[in-house]
Amino acid sequence: MDKKIHKLVDKWLDNSVISQSVYDEILKYEEDANPSQKSKVAKAITLIGSLFVLSGLLGTLPLIWDNLAYWAQLILLIVTTIFLIYAANYSEKFEDKNLFIFKSSARVSSVLYLISTISFASVVVFSLNILSTTNLINFSDDTSILLASFFVLIYAIYLYIKTGLIFQHIALFYTSIFFLGSLGNLIFPNIEPWAGGLFLFSTGLIWGLYTLNEVLEPSWLGYFLASSTISIGSIIFINDLVGSNNLLEIILLILGSIVFVWGSIQLSEQVIFFIGGLGLIINLPRLITELLPDNIWPPLILFMVGGVLVAVGLYLNSIRENLKINAE
Repeated sequence: MDKKIHKLVDKWLDNSVISQSVYDEILKYEEDANPSQKSKVAKAITLIGSLFVLSGLLGTLPLIWDNLAYWAQLILLIVTTIFLIYAANYSEKFEDKNLFIFKSSARVSSVLYLISTISFASVVVFSLNILSTTNLINFSDDTSILLASFFVLIYAIYLYIKTGLIFQHIALFYTSIFFLGSLGNLIFPNIEPWAGGLFLFSTGLIWGLYTLNEVLEPSWLGYFLASSTISIGSIIFINDLVGSNNLLEIILLILGSIVFVWGSIQLSEQVIFFIGGLGLIINLPRLITELLPDNIWPPLILFMVGGVLVAVGLYLNSIRENLKINAE
């Protein structure tokens, strides 16, 4: 049984949150859910064997790849993709839902589905190349990229709806960006950097709104992808528009980081807080250095501001605890 879970249920029992019977049922459930030692050994051997097979394949494939005809390479990719999909589906059917290294079959299948997405993308690209060489189609490079990204996006959407797993969430996000980016590049060639930054900002904002409305799960991952993309888009957008005005750029980035910190408090999401805090850690020294160049004051000012914020935070927390005690 996981030590954290054991300590947690012990704490619940000591504080009379749960009864002794419920406590015993939780312990029994956790013991039954954990695989036996023999099961762990068997699965460990299977996984190690799989690693050897993968290592041998990666070492052999470059030697035979160039000697294969183009159609043979395509068939090999198709077979690989089908095998990965089958393996991912099979890994979801383990009765105990537990694997030695990955801790849950869901994570194993998520990794396999992610690799199958990459393999499927290769199949699509190879198929389009074969069609273009046979003169059955005559698409430009940009159109071919758009078509490939569209089919991969459809596959990523299917996998996410089917599984809702972490790596499928990531694959869905980046395939969406790649498809929308290739579509924008086809409609608006020679796009300016600020427009690219605005595109990333908008995509991240929309992703965050979908996460807020519980369309995308898990929420922490959705908020991380959204907030990090918004940050990158904002930096590109501000840097291109502001140009050489470093002071204005730094101030805008600091304001954006403050908005992130405020948003993390409202949503109770740590990942947003970390990104906002990282922005403050990077840009506050830049602001002080910009205002006071070649001076010893920047680190001292940061130290003093940090001390004041810590003191204010502790004071507010003490007030909250006193109000809680009085209410009880």
